[in-house]
Amino acid sequence: MERRDFFKGMIASLAMAQTLPEIAAALSGHLANLRDDLAGSTDAAAYWSRVGDEFLLRSGLMHFNCGSIGATPRAIIEAYKSYIDVMETDPIAHAWSGYDGAQAEAVLDKARRFVGARTRSEMLLTRNTTEAMNLIASGIRWQSGDEVLTTDHEHAGGIICWLHMQQMAAIHLRQIHLPTPVTDKAEILQRIEDGITERTRVVSVSHVNTTTGLRMPLADIARITRPRGILLVADGAQAPGMLDVNVRDLGVDAYASSSHKWMLAPKGTGLLYIRGEASAQIRAMSASTGDGIQHGVYMAGGGTRNTPLMVAHGDTMDFHDIIGRQRVEARVLQLNRYLRDRLRPLPTLVPVSPEDPELASAMVSYAPVGTTVNRIASRLLDWGFRIKSTHYNSVYGDNSIEAQDQQVIRLSTHIFNNEEQIDKLVAALASATGAGSTAVTADEGEQPQAFEVGANYPNPFNANTQIHYELAHGGQIEVTVYNTKGQTIDVLASGWQEAGAHQLTWNAANQATGSYFYEVCAGAKRVVRKMVLLK
Repeated sequence: MERRDFFKGMIASLAMAQTLPEIAAALSGHLANLRDDLAGSTDAAAYWSRVGDEFLLRSGLMHFNCGSIGATPRAIIEAYKSYIDVMETDPIAHAWSGYDGAQAEAVLDKARRFVGARTRSEMLLTRNTTEAMNLIASGIRWQSGDEVLTTDHEHAGGIICWLHMQQMAAIHLRQIHLPTPVTDKAEILQRIEDGITERTRVVSVSHVNTTTGLRMPLADIARITRPRGILLVADGAQAPGMLDVNVRDLGVDAYASSSHKWMLAPKGTGLLYIRGEASAQIRAMSASTGDGIQHGVYMAGGGTRNTPLMVAHGDTMDFHDIIGRQRVEARVLQLNRYLRDRLRPLPTLVPVSPEDPELASAMVSYAPVGTTVNRIASRLLDWGFRIKSTHYNSVYGDNSIEAQDQQVIRLSTHIFNNEEQIDKLVAALASATGAGSTAVTADEGEQPQAFEVGANYPNPFNANTQIHYELAHGGQIEVTVYNTKGQTIDVLASGWQEAGAHQLTWNAANQATGSYFYEVCAGAKRVVRKMVLLK
């Protein structure tokens, strides 16, 4: 069945819908049909193919960057647009509490269930993780000299709030260095233990960090912080919708997340959980009534909200429930493991993400050898792949941590991806980093390489070595030498060259002993080789 056929009934119903119950009925009917289709799937491939039909991603685009932004199911988008239409038929009636049959407050109950909170009074709906982290930091009554302990792998949205309070309330931000890749959670826990002082008020870490996909052992960290009266704050931007999150099991005091990432909700949606027992210490501004704290969708301290967006936010949680949060977690992790296994033979990509299943997630990052992350991302974009180029580690203030600023590519796998897409991604990465014998184009898929690059000779070498390559056709050529950090050391050739055999000599007399890489580019095709200088 064509993908558009799945939505014909729902779109027709929405076109005739005049009330919220009619819109809700159209969406519910579509989700019920989805549930029936999935139940009738004959195998895993058919099951996940049917799930993939729910998304609007254009043909030829392969999205491997839910760590930045997710893709919202079409049914949710269609319902959201209809909510907006109904909203404007009577703005006053619908602006604050929602609609008959679709109350905005009900979304708090869905959010509570989605992350495992006890009551809706522990939940707030936000625009994103950054807003939630700002509410946490500004909601604590600080004393001068209080300390916040965090890591050197945090997203800016999870650390700027503490830097702001450092300026406003004279607190101190302390960072610990996370080894990369982490191989043992005991090492993380020991570093946190060692980083805590008598002035530590908050430990703030990512549930899944944005740089390498490391899943922090929050429950173990809570067993360190809770007995000492230290608040444990989690930046959960990357977890709900990827993992089956239960904040009570994690033991966190506050948890901030962005629903437009892995939950796949419309853009500009997020969640904030504040544990009931911690609410006296974390008093979110938007929940303030002036003489107390009350969590709700509309509050005087928060102002008017985008009610259609709030309701669609809840609909997205219903979508996940149709599939099952545990099933989603298992699928995205299985796909990421498949991706890691397929990339393992590539010498041009060095993994920096943990392999321990307890610490791994559905994001994996690699440091490239012999090229740059921006060049890889640019080439893959030309070929229809969306990936993320990022870096670690970020050091702020007077923290005595060496700033590595390691550039990496990050790859995310979600339920709309599949093994065939991953195979294409691996082939593209092999081509983009020079590790493969094929090049990938957006229109034609895999094509034979039009040139051959031989091993340099001698190798290892002292001072001079020759680089050989053959061109089947004349064209623009660039031959570049890099160090192991991906930094350009020398450009040996750049310009038009005729077809045939070519030889270049690299004089490394002024370079230090070590490993180097040479890259030969012929148009969109490239090969990278390793060479060793010994003096």
